[in-house]
Amino acid sequence: MKKLAEKERNRVRKALNDLQVVDGKASPVMELVDSYSKDAEHFFKQGKYLEAFELFVYVFGLLDALARLKLIDPGESRKSYKIEQN
Repeated sequence: MKKLAEKERNRVRKALNDLQVVDGKASPVMELVDSYSKDAEHFFKQGKYLEAFELFVYVFGLLDALARLKLIDPGESRKSYKIEQN
């Protein structure tokens, strides 16, 4: 479980580093992304890898939805999003 959580953690970290908010309508969801990311990091550091994994996956789902709505530009992480898998 730790390896899966680490994989998702790395995907989320890269996505957050690469993205650019292109529409202010993304702000409320980006606040959720920030909050859930912090929670996921907390669980990861406590060794609660299942909980961390679940939250990292959820965070990426929120980012994917924002990208699909064109409220963020995923940048270099674009290939990890469902928008590229049509």
